Amino acid sequence: MYRLLQEELSSWQKSQSRKPLILKGARQVGKTFLLQSWGKDAFAKVHYINLEKNTDAGHSFDRDFDVARIVGELSFILSSSINTNTDLIILDEIQACPKAITALKYFCEDMPRLAIACAGSLLGVKLSPEPFPVGKVDFLKLHPMTFVEFLLAADPKKTLGHLPAVSLDAHIPAAAHLHLWDMLKIYFVTGGMPEVVGSVLESKNTGPLASPEALEKARKIQRAIVTSYESDIAKHAGKLNATHIQALYRNIPSQIASVHDESIRRFQFGEVMTGKKGFAVWEGPIQWLKNAGLVHQIKIANRPDFPLEHFTKPNMFKLVPHDIGLLGCLLDLPPAVLLQQDFGIAKGYFAEAYIAQCLAAIALPDKEEQLYCWQEGEAEIEFIRATGTAIIPIEVKSGTRTKSRSLGEFISRYHPPFAVRISAKPISFDPTRKILNLPLSLAHWIKSFDNT
Repeated sequence: MYRLLQEELSSWQKSQSRKPLILKGARQVGKTFLLQSWGKDAFAKVHYINLEKNTDAGHSFDRDFDVARIVGELSFILSSSINTNTDLIILDEIQACPKAITALKYFCEDMPRLAIACAGSLLGVKLSPEPFPVGKVDFLKLHPMTFVEFLLAADPKKTLGHLPAVSLDAHIPAAAHLHLWDMLKIYFVTGGMPEVVGSVLESKNTGPLASPEALEKARKIQRAIVTSYESDIAKHAGKLNATHIQALYRNIPSQIASVHDESIRRFQFGEVMTGKKGFAVWEGPIQWLKNAGLVHQIKIANRPDFPLEHFTKPNMFKLVPHDIGLLGCLLDLPPAVLLQQDFGIAKGYFAEAYIAQCLAAIALPDKEEQLYCWQEGEAEIEFIRATGTAIIPIEVKSGTRTKSRSLGEFISRYHPPFAVRISAKPISFDPTRKILNLPLSLAHWIKSFDNT
């Protein structure tokens, strides 16, 4: 399955100032598969080492940071010669070997032509006693598959091949709009975990894409992924109480589901565990989940101005799981209910969580994303996004009813160059109010209007 980050990987490969690369992302979003599949096409030879499983390879970094010696020992362990000018070395689960992380500095300085790409799911979680090679590595982040990547895997010719160029006056035929909507409903079930998507796509060989059997198999895989995440918490939580982190992870969907066809509310610390209240108690567990890539934090700004961070408070934010499919799994929403769009009060928060995932994925791949919403008095906008010198409001509606007082208040108070409303309606542009109406299925187009 094609991943859009391959373009960034190709740019990294061709860069004259290339440094060792660390590919970050939550477990099971496809980091290893992406590096291996892309590497086979981009390099003469790929040498893969899992430092969590291959302890002998890990010991190669113990003695010193002589990179020529390290490459020689890795070549011996792999029984494969390594050409430092044409080959790619993949160091998987690099967080399991802290000295390998430190060694990246010396590969950058002493062997800059050697391409090294590292994958790490828990780099931000596991504290290392070894110094980190600040300024000596490049970073990219892989998210769960976006809806665009899902379409590329499912039916690129029928859907993406017939969409017009991105523009304010773009017209999408009604048939294409309805098809995108149907595909989005399937994506609401599968989400973007590659194993889940792959299992559903396999079903096309024997039946319809969204058969009940295929979607139940997808849900089974999602439950296994959630279990593996909770096992990671138990294994790697360190000094933090793993029970608290697991309780927090399970509580986030419950709090999201407590709203009634409205925006997701501010996270309530006192609802996670009896007797454990306040931001100070839950700050550490929340940070653990963020570092592991399992949640997105949406900070609440009381004014849409630069710098946005200045208008937020540390204890005021929303939290959503990093994948819309896992959100449905955690809430035990039946796939058939999601396909019918008959999930009642869930529709509002489900659409908002989907847009959070989309905005995180279209952020700069070498930069940690930060999502913001706006709340001022009784008015609220689900997301605000800095684009150049302006801050753009992004209102999210789950259906075709789009009337809202908050967007009008934002426009009259702050006069943005344009505003975005995302809903189930087809694409259109209101030149008088400068409101771009985007369907949920084309939410990724937001990035294309950054300089509008």
